[in-house]
Amino acid sequence: METQNTNFSVVNSNSMETKDILLPCQDSLTSNGQNIVEMGFSQDHFLHAPIQMDMNFFKNLKKSYIIATNDFEDKINFLQNTYNSEYLRIFIKEELKIDDAHDIIKEAYIATSHEKIIAIFATSYNHFAQNALLKILEEPPKNVFFIFFITAKNKLIPTIFSRLAFFDQRKKNHIESFPLDIAKLNVPMVYKYIKQLEQENISLEKGRNLLHSLLYMIAQQNIELGQADLERFDIALQSLHVKQSVHLVLLPILLSLVKGGI
Repeated sequence: METQNTNFSVVNSNSMETKDILLPCQDSLTSNGQNIVEMGFSQDHFLHAPIQMDMNFFKNLKKSYIIATNDFEDKINFLQNTYNSEYLRIFIKEELKIDDAHDIIKEAYIATSHEKIIAIFATSYNHFAQNALLKILEEPPKNVFFIFFITAKNKLIPTIFSRLAFFDQRKKNHIESFPLDIAKLNVPMVYKYIKQLEQENISLEKGRNLLHSLLYMIAQQNIELGQADLERFDIALQSLHVKQSVHLVLLPILLSLVKGGI
């Protein structure tokens, strides 16, 4: 994911009836086939509403909140098409670090007579950065609202969750097929694919998805994984977390499959 700070904007969206809110309901699940979102005003109090809510609902909410999603691009596009560029600031980071938190705080204290939205997208949130944001979340400047976009609940510390409303808009993940047939893998095939990944310079998020799809294919083909095998995948995920290149992470796993089993 590219790291950028951008200014984007607000257009009118269709009205939405807030009477559709339900209380209580299952946590982050599907009810009668309909996706729901979860709204938390404390760690033990949740409201739920249809995932199809438009921004009028959020604008009327008049508070900062958290959205869990597995589609950052969709949410970024939504913000761009919903808010006026003068009143929207978007921070996009692979990992939100302490310097980024300072930039966010600095932006928040730029005075405005109009409501200003600060939207933060990050695959991971550094604990020091989160702690640095606590005070401004508890006592935000006038007319400033924050939106945190996360991929899972454990990305943010409980103290932040206790301060903000929470909406779970994650869709059920469709696991894409791994691009290679592991039953027919050979060394030239592996190196050709690894070279392709290197040239594409794919994101860490896409790398994690590739690992998940590879595991799924292994399960489909009834390949048994031992403890050492699972540890290999765990090490791969940790390597992606510290930003090792995806092609370097996948190479040893794919080569081990060529040898007739991991």
